[in-house]
Amino acid sequence: MNALSRFGTKYPFHPYPTGWFSVGFTDDLAPGDVRPLRYFDTELVLFRTESGATVVTDAHCPHLGAHLGYDSWVEGETIVCPFHQWRYDTSGKCVHVPFAKAIPPRAKVRTWPTVERGGMIFVWHDLSGRPALWDLPVYDESRRIPDAGFRKLHDDFGAAHPQDVFENGVDFAHFPGVHSTGRAVSDGEIRMEGHRFFSPVRILPAGYEGRVENATEGSTVNSEVVGGGLSRVESRTPHAPGINTIYYVSVTPVDASLSHYYVHQFFLIDDDCPMSREEIARFTALAAEHGLREQYSDGKIWPHKAYVAQPMLTSADGPILKYREWYKQFHPAV
Repeated sequence: MNALSRFGTKYPFHPYPTGWFSVGFTDDLAPGDVRPLRYFDTELVLFRTESGATVVTDAHCPHLGAHLGYDSWVEGETIVCPFHQWRYDTSGKCVHVPFAKAIPPRAKVRTWPTVERGGMIFVWHDLSGRPALWDLPVYDESRRIPDAGFRKLHDDFGAAHPQDVFENGVDFAHFPGVHSTGRAVSDGEIRMEGHRFFSPVRILPAGYEGRVENATEGSTVNSEVVGGGLSRVESRTPHAPGINTIYYVSVTPVDASLSHYYVHQFFLIDDDCPMSREEIARFTALAAEHGLREQYSDGKIWPHKAYVAQPMLTSADGPILKYREWYKQFHPAV
């Protein structure tokens, strides 16, 4: 159970699955900003142009190898190499070489498909180099409550594989065990739609002894896993009618020995929310404090747990095997 796999990890599958993975938060990258990154054991650069376009490229200039993430700068819609001031546009093509009569036709850096959703920046990764096989869904988040929630990057959760982390959405028994909730049960049909996996969960009140099937008491937690790198969760509680708590969680491998865990919490408000401004502010502040703390409840377990390929499941567990079978499509065929 604890032996390393052929990939040098505790998991029997490749550490770099296929999908969209977060590399930063939208509000942390202003026009003109440049950030060095390292993901999928690859040196990268993230920058935002003066018009606001978000770009991720391979890190090294093909001229003489300077790293474009250090001491470089943005000019208009280009990034400027700090070594010889070669300039690369948003497609990765070199568009300016000082003093040269011509630009070498192969002067180009690889760009990574990049999108922004839920206040997070995502790149597409596929080990075999295939272009994006699907787009990230666009959700109606126009009713967002301003200045509420939190965003955080964790680099202290070890090398947890995205599959292992997102399995929490179908691990019903972990909710009371790890998060001190009431019993968690299925709140509807598990749906699998290509690259999307939907798991509706109901958290019953503590001490609840009524019927479980089609129960209406308690809170709802509707999780969706999108491809190999993103989970989006919507949660409602009767303590805050008309408020929908949203979590985006993305687990991005740095290399086989470390993953970065990105989490963004925010809130949507219904048009008919009966709560006062004061009640909303009080709830969102408490929910943000609680949500930030609860990331550690799971995160402290992942670095030390083994991966059990054939788990000893009981009727209290959720559809873990169904989820794992669905996720297999994102493992590289190596």
